[in-house]
Amino acid sequence: MPTNHHHRSGPLKQSNKRNKRSKSSKRSLTRLAGGKVEGTRRSAFKQNVFHSKADRRHMQQQKRTSKKEELMRRKRGIVVGGGVAAPPPRVVGIVSLGQQQDELEERLRQLIVGQADRIIRPNDKSDSATLTAKFDKHKKDGNLTVLTNSTAFRSLYSNTMNATDAAVFAALDLCRVCDILVFVIDAHGQRPGDDVLGMNIGDDSRSQSTNQTSQQDWDHLISDRGDRILSAVKSQGLPRVVTILAKTQSDPGIEEDDDHMTTQSAKSLRRANIKRNTDVKKYVSRFATTEFGVDNDKVIEVNLKEEESSGMDEEKLVEESDPRISDPEAHAKRVLAESFVRGLCSMSASPSNWVSQLPRSYLLSDKHNYDPKSQELSLTGYMRGVAPFDVNSLIHVPNLGTFACKSVQRATNSSAATRKQKNVEDTMQDQDNNTELIESDPMKRESLEQFATPDALDGEQNLVGFDEADEEFEGDDGKNSQDDTEHGGTFARPAGWSDYQSAWLDAVDDDAIDPDDFDHGELAKQLNQKSSASVATNGMDLDDANEISEEERRALVEQRRKQQQEDQEFPDEVQVNEDEKARERFARYRSLKSFKKSYWDPKENLPDSYASIFHFASFKTTQRSIMAEMRDLVKASEACNGDFWDGVKKGARAVEDVTMADDSDDEDDILEGCIPAGSYVTLTLEGVDEVSYSSLSPDALLSAVALLPHENKVSVLHMGLSNCKDSEVPVKSKDVLTFRCGWRTWTGRPVFSQNNLNCDKHKFERFMPQAGSFFAASVFGPVTYTPCPVLVFRDINGTKELVASGSMIGADADRIVVKRIILTGYPVRVHKRFASVKYMFYDPEDVKWFKPAGLTTKHGLNGKIEESVGEHGTMKCLFNAPIKQHDTVCLCLYKRIYPKFLDDRKQVDEGQTVRTISEERLDNQVNKK
Repeated sequence: MPTNHHHRSGPLKQSNKRNKRSKSSKRSLTRLAGGKVEGTRRSAFKQNVFHSKADRRHMQQQKRTSKKEELMRRKRGIVVGGGVAAPPPRVVGIVSLGQQQDELEERLRQLIVGQADRIIRPNDKSDSATLTAKFDKHKKDGNLTVLTNSTAFRSLYSNTMNATDAAVFAALDLCRVCDILVFVIDAHGQRPGDDVLGMNIGDDSRSQSTNQTSQQDWDHLISDRGDRILSAVKSQGLPRVVTILAKTQSDPGIEEDDDHMTTQSAKSLRRANIKRNTDVKKYVSRFATTEFGVDNDKVIEVNLKEEESSGMDEEKLVEESDPRISDPEAHAKRVLAESFVRGLCSMSASPSNWVSQLPRSYLLSDKHNYDPKSQELSLTGYMRGVAPFDVNSLIHVPNLGTFACKSVQRATNSSAATRKQKNVEDTMQDQDNNTELIESDPMKRESLEQFATPDALDGEQNLVGFDEADEEFEGDDGKNSQDDTEHGGTFARPAGWSDYQSAWLDAVDDDAIDPDDFDHGELAKQLNQKSSASVATNGMDLDDANEISEEERRALVEQRRKQQQEDQEFPDEVQVNEDEKARERFARYRSLKSFKKSYWDPKENLPDSYASIFHFASFKTTQRSIMAEMRDLVKASEACNGDFWDGVKKGARAVEDVTMADDSDDEDDILEGCIPAGSYVTLTLEGVDEVSYSSLSPDALLSAVALLPHENKVSVLHMGLSNCKDSEVPVKSKDVLTFRCGWRTWTGRPVFSQNNLNCDKHKFERFMPQAGSFFAASVFGPVTYTPCPVLVFRDINGTKELVASGSMIGADADRIVVKRIILTGYPVRVHKRFASVKYMFYDPEDVKWFKPAGLTTKHGLNGKIEESVGEHGTMKCLFNAPIKQHDTVCLCLYKRIYPKFLDDRKQVDEGQTVRTISEERLDNQVNKK
């Protein structure tokens, strides 16, 4: 056998499959590294090893999302011309949740501003509510507008509310305009009446019993005011949230009396302080995760000791050569402050979802000016939002009213302008001096009339979305004429004339009627006066009982509680008294064979209040068409990269885009009268009442929002609500409630109902359902498109209590809310399917009147009335199955319910004069003459 023999592979050589794993093993990575791995290679090695496939996919998705957002910002004009114009500054709101409010919020703002390279005060005042801090280190988002809850919007409510309610409403206004909301919790907050908190030393039973701190031990860090603010802003919707754990004091007991303290006691104090600080951090971290979710659970620890706080000087403090050696605590504080500011500038920030999703422009004013002679209000600030601003749209200023925009002018802001931008503006100022001002067109502008005044003789209707022209739906454009009647706007008419006859007064000669024959509604009031029985049934309204004593008020509250309890035990059941006739008391009620399938005409017997509101053929269709138009406007703005003004494109890049675009003419037509988002402009509003403006504080911070088409019209709004908590005073339908719906606030008398699915009728609720229940509320108010949050407040003993929250459903005057009453009787003689029923009626004529109505029983039987027996209301009934002696016979009747105007006056928008329907009709007749 040869010695040099070795095996050679033949044609049938085995070929193994290739390893298709995308993730390399540790051994292969080590072999490729060639021995010892350096720092850069080690980081790549760790990244490949410890990141799973889902994590890598998530990181790639984050990169794509960030690039897409950057592209959208560039297209919408927030970054114009390759970064020549800086984006608008981020709005950072500071809200304190502890006992201290003004001092703690101001100290945190001083900490943020103290790290800035430049400070801009738009009002040139040291105590300005608006402060813009410029950080040169963060070039992309190094602009922060810092606002505090105590100085931003609280002055708007301080004259009409108590301190706690003003803080809650100011926090809601602040939450609407903020990109980042900072909640501050004082780590050294004390319980009421405690001098030293959390020192579990010596014979303290809490330290001996357990080493773990329960959640209740630190609940005092959140005050009652903080709880109310949290519940309100969470119901409205939150922007990006950051929680701050502020250290405002030194650890107690360590720095005091050091000479008289032993080593053992000092160690015990330090251990107790360390344990307390650890427990507080755990509590705040758990609090942030529970209240704001996993995405907003970031907690930052900040040192806000009073003796270490720096002033709000515009010049930057000169640091020492080595601050770590000279003052370690000051250096640690500076490091925490820099980390906090870096987080504010680098984190992803956006307003609330309902603010950012709707194509609506809004402005946060840096300064405002009012001219009493021309009644014009000028607001200067950045135009924010997704869609460009249209100068022909109506502008709503919260706490002031809705007005028309006269003009928009470009303004300059030193906080956002760079040297390159200033040079560009200086060169373009002479060329575009006439195009920097855009004036609105009164012919394209929507009417400011909130209520419709149709003339039925001319065939006019207050309809929106039907086949008729839009001009027929709007009210008269004439001004409110002076009331010539002697009794403050009450419509004068001859004695005995009805409302229908008085409408023909314009065709009657004034000399043909004796002035002594006129009355002012006395006869109609006497004829339409309610009976004493109906008045006793309705009872006195708590909201109208302002001049009663405290004992009488408590009696009314107790009576309402009993009514609510009876309604829960015996829902909708009504008892007929022996001395009253059921056919007269329930004349407006009807019987339905099937609540779900029976037809009810939505236009039947509408009240007079429905003549002054607008009706939509289909609110969803109207909203869909308006949102489609706004999307086209946004696309046209993105096609121009946001580089336009009044539809005219600027710059060399814009000229190239015009030559390349095929539909540039259409875009110019769409963008006519529009300005891009992110522009620093001055809005001039006309028709601002001097009395309304004088009620505001001169240092108040104002905001303005552009209304979409039809949003200034009044209709019947429907809201899906949920009860927040069971109030001490039950909330009844048609009680006076305050509604905060998005950007607008008004007061109304709603009716509550069940939100039934697949049914055109909805059952009326006499009282607001219990906590946790979902229901619908219908109220007169300005049209608002969805999505939009709704908060409902009630004034109880001078305090605004949040009673319900939810979202907007839509505006539909044809939504049928039906009130149900149940008349009950008891079978006294039963023979199989026949029974004699008593105590439902007490008059044979009532039995004949309700004979066509069907009967039901609580055990599920159906029946009908056969005949009347005797003279005391007993009736013979027949059922579809044998009835039992202990069963209860029920007769269900229904009546449609409508919402009610506040005090019979159309008070919908704040800051505007309200008038009755009869006053507007009288003014229209005088104008026609």
